Amino acid sequence: MIKHPLQNSWTLWEHLNVRTKSWEENLVEIFSIETVEDFWTMVNHITPASKLKIGTGYLLFKKGIPPMWEHPANKNGGRWFVSFEKKKRRLELLTIAGLK
Repeated sequence: MIKHPLQNSWTLWEHLNVRTKSWEENLVEIFSIETVEDFWTMVNHITPASKLKIGTGYLLFKKGIPPMWEHPANKNGGRWFVSFEKKKRRLELLTIAGLK
């Protein structure tokens, strides 16, 4: 099977938001992406954002760079953050995904 490599490899992390743990302890490395096929495998198998617990989120970073502000590669970085009203969150995420 022919695979289509990406220019960079990426790692998907999940932040669990367990209040008794530190930021680092809440990070779980979920999946590494090196090809277009890896990307679609990830998209089709991760828990949809609409089903994540409140305060939990995904982080996508270049492979080898941890999702922390303190890392030199992130010093000029930023983030995209989407937040929805609790009552409307599931419907809005499904609408964005084209499933509603």
